[in-house]
Amino acid sequence: MEDTLSQKAKKTLIAYVGKIDKMLAEYWDSEVKQNFGFNERQKEVVREMLVHAKEHNLRPAKRARGAFVNFAYELSGQKADERVWRAAMGVELVHTALLMHDDFMDRDSVRRGGPTTQKYYEGQAGGDIHYGESMAVNVGDAVLCLGYQLLLDCGFSADKTRLAMDQMLRGIANTAYGQAYDVTLEMMRNWTEDDVIALHRAKTAIYTYENPLLVGAVLAGLSAEVKRVLSLYAMDGGVAFQLQDDILGVFGSEEETGKSADSDLRQGKCTLLILKALEMGDDEQKKAVEAVWGKMAVGRAGLDLAKKAISESGSLDYSRKLAKAYAKKAAETANRLRGFSLDSEAIDYIQGIAEYMVERKV
Repeated sequence: MEDTLSQKAKKTLIAYVGKIDKMLAEYWDSEVKQNFGFNERQKEVVREMLVHAKEHNLRPAKRARGAFVNFAYELSGQKADERVWRAAMGVELVHTALLMHDDFMDRDSVRRGGPTTQKYYEGQAGGDIHYGESMAVNVGDAVLCLGYQLLLDCGFSADKTRLAMDQMLRGIANTAYGQAYDVTLEMMRNWTEDDVIALHRAKTAIYTYENPLLVGAVLAGLSAEVKRVLSLYAMDGGVAFQLQDDILGVFGSEEETGKSADSDLRQGKCTLLILKALEMGDDEQKKAVEAVWGKMAVGRAGLDLAKKAISESGSLDYSRKLAKAYAKKAAETANRLRGFSLDSEAIDYIQGIAEYMVERKV
């Protein structure tokens, strides 16, 4: 039986991970060898920052963002060369930096199966929370700049590089606005489905889908019409991706996802799962959710009751159906790329990955 586009895209992404991870490891080794510092103590601090960043970056990851750079570029019919791979690596470093900052803001302890950056440094300092948080900001800032530098030095012409950097920087600025909206909604404790979708567009749709796709498209010299289709695809694909991420953030396996399945509830994250459980649930189900939402010290029994309430209220099914609807719309938009003179295999990947992202368990 022939693989579906979703299954093909999954296999393609798995193969991509092996190649880019090898390149990333080589990059980090070369960066450590720079041995920056003005005395031995400072050099050791920098070395530890880079060794930790390398370990964090090379933990098991989907590499979906880097792959979008490659396959958007290959829509042009050109094969991704070393320049494109460097740009993709830059996107992956920026992703790692944003995760470090996000985990600090979310007070998370686990990321990709290992300690978050603030928890790593907190442990190194004998439990000093402030030091751990300060280093999460510092390491994240450094990795963010290294990612930008990889894109800046990827080797394309000055004009294409400038356009790609313009896209990257504006996309990350807009992502920061989305992150600010995220933490502000948590403070307000009053949000709607429209708020959730707007949040997912501002964060995930832009920096997971649109930004890497358009970086690849700019470097390939694709037309404004093609870039417009990619942006439309990204807005729906990114929402689908994040709705599935929110489901995994409550019902996923920590062993598979590499992050806690309790932190979204404890942190009071403004997800569609919570919103719909409070709208659709009966009094007991609402009480179970409210008893744990935003309460960091809640115990296992309370969390399990809340998860049961989210499921039995119909909220889980609502999120799943909506995620699939957005993924279907994204795949249909990607299919419009076939109306241009573009590489069919690259279109297959972009179309298929939209569907795979709501089927995934990680």
